[in-house]
Amino acid sequence: MTRVGVLELRVPQDRTGRFSTELFERYQRSEKALVSALVEMYVQGVWTRKVKAITEELCGHAFAAATVSAATVRLDEALKAFFAQPLKESYPYRILDARYERAREAGVIASQAVLVAIGVDWEGRRLKPFDVFQRKRA
Repeated sequence: MTRVGVLELRVPQDRTGRFSTELFERYQRSEKALVSALVEMYVQGVWTRKVKAITEELCGHAFAAATVSAATVRLDEALKAFFAQPLKESYPYRILDARYERAREAGVIASQAVLVAIGVDWEGRRLKPFDVFQRKRA
């Protein structure tokens, strides 16, 4: 089972059951790239039906809209976990900014402010948390 569907493989075994291959590691990286591309298409506002058509053209396999949605749910969960963790060190330099990005909310694509706070530690490493600011509609 992969993140994008079921894949049936017949893996050869030796008599002791210790056969291993590096073949699958290469495809796991490809799968991660594919999932990243699916999420990026969703983030950019490409409709899930269009994503299905694109993946069918590129991969010869159409991914269901539910597969794309499940990938984005995992992304949301990872972001929530990132924001919930406490900062481990102090950041003497802080840069605050906001930019407007088009985002889909309740089926409507609208411009929303994305607030960005960049913390820079003493060694020059950056931490980039962000949040989406919801405007009240009249």
